Amino acid sequence: MDLKPDQIVNIYLCGPTVYDHIHLGNLRPVIVFDVLYRLLLFLKVRVNYVQNITDIDDKIIARANKEKKTEKEISDHYAKAYLTNLDRYNILFPSALPRVTNYIPEIRDFIFSLYKKKAAYQQKNEVLFRVGINKDYGELSKQNLEKLKPDTREIVKVCKENNLDFVLWKKTEFGINWNSEWGFGRPGWHTECAVFIDKLFRSQTIDIHGGGNDLLFPHHENERIQYLIKNNRELSKVWLHIAHIHWKKEKMSKSLGNVILAKHFAKIYDVNAFRYLVLNSHYNQVINFSEELIQQAKDYIQKIKNLKKKLVFCLYLEKLKLKNFVTVRSKEVIKNLLDNLNTIKVFYLLEEVITFLNKSIDQKKTSSQVFQETVSDFFFILDILGFKFDPLTYNLENKFLINKWQRLRKENKYSQADEIRSELQRSGII
Repeated sequence: MDLKPDQIVNIYLCGPTVYDHIHLGNLRPVIVFDVLYRLLLFLKVRVNYVQNITDIDDKIIARANKEKKTEKEISDHYAKAYLTNLDRYNILFPSALPRVTNYIPEIRDFIFSLYKKKAAYQQKNEVLFRVGINKDYGELSKQNLEKLKPDTREIVKVCKENNLDFVLWKKTEFGINWNSEWGFGRPGWHTECAVFIDKLFRSQTIDIHGGGNDLLFPHHENERIQYLIKNNRELSKVWLHIAHIHWKKEKMSKSLGNVILAKHFAKIYDVNAFRYLVLNSHYNQVINFSEELIQQAKDYIQKIKNLKKKLVFCLYLEKLKLKNFVTVRSKEVIKNLLDNLNTIKVFYLLEEVITFLNKSIDQKKTSSQVFQETVSDFFFILDILGFKFDPLTYNLENKFLINKWQRLRKENKYSQADEIRSELQRSGII
């Protein structure tokens, strides 16, 4: 994509169904799109970034019945928990986070437009999409239609013209529902995203659409075909599908009971460790989590923290101010991110930076322009990849101790200086 300042880029990411807390597999696509979002903002393009929240679904209704609560109480609770995780993992909030229940009239209108085009038909009080109306169905996911099985997310109790036809408006026997031309019911899952894109992007073909690779079929395929029929144009120019996270070589999923909830990981480990694990693999490659892999990530993050501490101390001692430089390396970072989000190569560059800075500080070669530019590269890479560390600032007492330690060393009072150094170490300053 040829990007220019003030250009508008439209992005859509399929968001959560808020019936439970999200796990790390759910969070991976959000981290990847967060880096994409940061990259575009750095390039000064105008970004419309939409991520939906599915707040009505069979799973939400089942959870509400189990806990003797309303669907709204359940969806509000887990939507709030989701937003807390965005903040916890230093994820920039999208431009919009629309909820399905706020767009019911728009969804009904969208379905009715398909119905008038004979792309949808009614069976009893349910409305289904007529897959056979367009030969492009299956093109996105490159599926062999003869071997495909119907979607199993929603059970349909009516006869279909084609086994692959899917629900647009679902008759409901329990749970929240709305009136429509076809009777009381609620939207089918596949329609909501198509409607959000249709309304929030004004029926344009958006630039980038994404989600987990398990959404490629049937969800994104069904989404695309509805939009194509309704608007006679493609839904998106580019589709990004993010691979799964496995735990010990099995897909992480709630049905297998091997998930790690995002909120639990954050309590046990540094959230930066998860971001490192996600970005140190290409987004279309499966990540096989294990205790050993998590430990490697923890060690890497600790290495960054140690260097950051040394840098802050060095900058204070040398009375150097942190400056932002446009360097050959920072340009290389952007070039790699524009190359299909090649974050792995960015980590190669970060490793070069870490090695150089540690060596320069240890050898007390910190006064050069190259050192200052490399310091700028270090913080630039951390920022554009979305890492966030607690700020290291010195209070008056810290500054007094540092200055006293320097003075004692200059006066060759090494024994007293060592005592101050030990105190600085206990305080985590050095």
